[in-house]
Amino acid sequence: MSRKVVRKTRTSVEAEQKQIKSSAKFDKTLRFNLTPKTQGQEQLIKALESAAMVIAEGCAGTGKTYVSCAHASKRLINNDISKIILIRAYQPLAGRTIGFIPGTLEEKLYPYYLQMIEYLEDFLGKENVALWLKSGKIEICSLETVRGRSWHNAAVIVDESQNLFKEEVEALTTRLGDNCQMIFCGDDSGTQTDVKGENGLTYLKRIIQKYNIEDSQSVIFYPADIIRSNIVKQFVLAYHSEYLNKGKKTRIAKSTKTLNEDKPLQSGSIEK
Repeated sequence: MSRKVVRKTRTSVEAEQKQIKSSAKFDKTLRFNLTPKTQGQEQLIKALESAAMVIAEGCAGTGKTYVSCAHASKRLINNDISKIILIRAYQPLAGRTIGFIPGTLEEKLYPYYLQMIEYLEDFLGKENVALWLKSGKIEICSLETVRGRSWHNAAVIVDESQNLFKEEVEALTTRLGDNCQMIFCGDDSGTQTDVKGENGLTYLKRIIQKYNIEDSQSVIFYPADIIRSNIVKQFVLAYHSEYLNKGKKTRIAKSTKTLNEDKPLQSGSIEK
């Protein structure tokens, strides 16, 4: 490469960095100061503020990933961290696949990470998220590229973690460096995993409890924490009842007993 080309490349990079810096002006009204809507969300926020590793597990529609993205956004805005890393255990739904996706690695992964990116846009603004995805301040990371990485001054959000394999959990949990927080979000109830046998999320919880891993907390969400809609809550309870009727174990088996009772459904609980 000639000196002229190198000089031009450096100039382009510097111009891009200036554009990113000038555009990164935050609207202080952005909703990164999230008010918890349920007991489970309140417990998750407290756990995120105190532990290096947090597990948010439980029913769909409880805001596990949303709250985690809010927390990471707030830390990024306050310069507590310099990077947000998004990881998702992407598994084909019920064996279906959309097949080959053209483009770069980021472009191939983007459809799987869209919901997490939209959450970040709620708190950081669409323009900033787009710029930071380009600069690497917000990174879409594939599980295949995790080994050998070392993360510092970052918040790492691992979504759909019930679909992780044990080897992936081992690789992820040994990447944490200084001032790095890792958040696992998933539904370990037994109805949402495609992994046969002990899935990665169950494995991680067992290791933490067995060996008393410090600086880690687990928050469990129950049907009472579902805020997406009332119909979602009804379906979640119905599906878990179906699993119970088939003799399969589910994490919220106890809470489904309150479906036709006057007592309130069990709400979020925390494990250290």
